[in-house]
Amino acid sequence: MKIFKSVVLTLFFLAGIAQAQFSFYLIDNYESGLQDKWYRFGQAAISVEANPSLEAETNDTITESCGDFSLSVRGSTQNWYIGGLGSDLNADASAYTRLQMDVFGSSHPGKIKIEIFDDDNSNFSLEQDPAHDWVATKDDKWIAEVPILGKGWTRISIPFTAFRLENPGSGDGIWNPDQNGGSAGILKVQLVFLSDQPTGEVEAKLDNILLTY
Repeated sequence: MKIFKSVVLTLFFLAGIAQAQFSFYLIDNYESGLQDKWYRFGQAAISVEANPSLEAETNDTITESCGDFSLSVRGSTQNWYIGGLGSDLNADASAYTRLQMDVFGSSHPGKIKIEIFDDDNSNFSLEQDPAHDWVATKDDKWIAEVPILGKGWTRISIPFTAFRLENPGSGDGIWNPDQNGGSAGILKVQLVFLSDQPTGEVEAKLDNILLTY
């Protein structure tokens, strides 16, 4: 009987681990101290920086979850657009319903335009036209915008249903996050930073970027 109970408990434990492992797809939490999963574009300056030490009695679970490192993004503009960063995923996101990330704002607010590209011609590649602002020509580009708030960590969770198609007629116009039929699923994610004024600056930190339920 003791052996039977031990086996049952072990199975429940393993099932719990499996569920925890598949409850989210981590894009990056920067705890490696590196930014090697990301490419940069425009005038955005990015660097992995240490987070301030936590106070012993803090009850801020979001701050605690941000760990030792986060990604700092800084930049200025004369015409709204600053630049941003992107990561190639080639991920099957059919099990998830939203993108989530933690954002630390500053006295230089603005907004983040989140761009997700799905693979419509099943070639694990994003075709873009460099002569026309690098528009995606064969795959769908889905976008959503979120504000950068003041100092302190804010957890932002955007359901995929809140994203809108920005390039109708390029892909099939259907949200295809899966890897069926040779598709890469989600090709890449880009985060574009914009000032809240024509001439301005943006400064923020990013952490715990992931896909989840």
